[in-house]
Amino acid sequence: MKPAWPNIPLSRWSKRLLSTISLFTAAVFLVTGLSVPVHGAIQPTTSAPIGTEAGADMLLAQEPNTSGNAILYFTTPVFTVSVFPRGSQNPLMNVYNRDTRQSEQINAPANFRGALANDGWVSYDSFGSRNGGNVIYRASANRNAFQARFEIIDAASNSVLISQNSTGITAFNIPGVTPGSDDNLLARTLVGFETQNYTVRVFTEAGVTKMNVFNKPSGQQVVNGQPATAEVPGTSPYECWVTYFGGQGFGGASARYFIRVSGDGQALLEAIGANGGVLLTEPRITTAPLVTNIPQADRPACFGDSGQVSGSLAPFIAAVFGGEGELQQVQQVLTPGGGRGVGGLTCALNPRFESARQGRFINAAECTGRNDAEAVVSFLRGRGFNSRLVYRNFRYR
Repeated sequence: MKPAWPNIPLSRWSKRLLSTISLFTAAVFLVTGLSVPVHGAIQPTTSAPIGTEAGADMLLAQEPNTSGNAILYFTTPVFTVSVFPRGSQNPLMNVYNRDTRQSEQINAPANFRGALANDGWVSYDSFGSRNGGNVIYRASANRNAFQARFEIIDAASNSVLISQNSTGITAFNIPGVTPGSDDNLLARTLVGFETQNYTVRVFTEAGVTKMNVFNKPSGQQVVNGQPATAEVPGTSPYECWVTYFGGQGFGGASARYFIRVSGDGQALLEAIGANGGVLLTEPRITTAPLVTNIPQADRPACFGDSGQVSGSLAPFIAAVFGGEGELQQVQQVLTPGGGRGVGGLTCALNPRFESARQGRFINAAECTGRNDAEAVVSFLRGRGFNSRLVYRNFRYR
C-alpha cells in the first residue's frame, strides 16, 4: 500500500513540516499578542476580595465614593447617586447601579435646574445614554421634606422610565433660599424619618432646635421651622424615648406635634390636642431611613444603653474589613471604656461581626456623629487596619 503522504525524502519532508509549524505558531502568537492586552483592559482576570479597598467599595455599594465632598449623595433601592463636589459651579454626577454592579454615569457634567415646580424640589440633570437611547439622569432633593429622589427620563419623549425615592442620605448640601449657600442639613438633623403620610425632621438652626412636619398627600408643610422642645423626662409610656414637641394646630384644632424615637429603632409621630386627646398617631415606615444625631442633653437616662444611642439608631459605623484575627486585634485596641486614644467620643465601642447584603465586616464602633466615626476610622487606619466609614442604611439588615 502506498503511503498517504507524497514520496519525498524524509529530510526534505521534515523541513517543510517544520516550516509550516513555525509559520502557524508565529501566526498564533501574533493573534494572541493583539488580543490579550484588549481583553485584559476590559475584563481583569482577578477580582479583589471583600477585605481590599475595592471590596470595601462593593460593600458600601458606592463606586466611586464621593460622599465626603458631595452636594447630594443618597441611595435608592437600586442606585447610589452622587452630585459633587461641594461648592462647585460645574458639578458632576455619578450613578452606580448596585443590581448590575455597573456605573451608568462617571464624572458626567450635571446642570443645576433649580425648582422645576412649586413643590419644594430642586434638581440636577445629567445627560447620558441607556439601552441604546438618550436619557436624562435627574437627582432631586426637597429641603422641607428632607428627602431625595432619582429619576431616569427618556430624552425624546420626556417620559419617566425609572423613579425611586431615597432609602439613605449621606450628604445633603443643596442650595437654600440664597443661591450658592452651602448648608449641611444632615449634620444639623437631630431626628428624621417618614411615616405613611408624613415626613418629619428635628434640626438645629443658629443654635435653636426646630421642627418640620411635611404632609406628603397634600404637599403642605404643616409645621415649618417652628421651635421644638425636648421632653425630658418623657411622659408615660414614653419615659425612655426621646421626644420633641412643637407646632400649633392640627386640622384646625389647637394641637402640638410629638416626634418620638426609642432606643431600639422605633419612631412615632403624634398630634395631641389641647385637651390631651390623641388626634394622630403614625409609626415610621422602614422603607425610608431613620436619621438620628440626638444630643446627650435631650436623652432620658434610660434611653438606649447607659444613655448612649443603641446600635439600631447609630447611623455611622467605623468598619474594619477582615477575619477573626482582625476582630481580636480590634477588640484589643478598642476596649469599651478603655480610651486607647478614642476616649470621650459619643460612640458605642463593641467590635463584632455584622452582615450586610453585600458581605460581612467588623463593626468596630457605632456613632451618632459622623466626625466621631471618622475619628475612629483614622485611629484604626493609623494602626494598620483596613477601616472605612459606613453610613448605615436601615434597610440593609
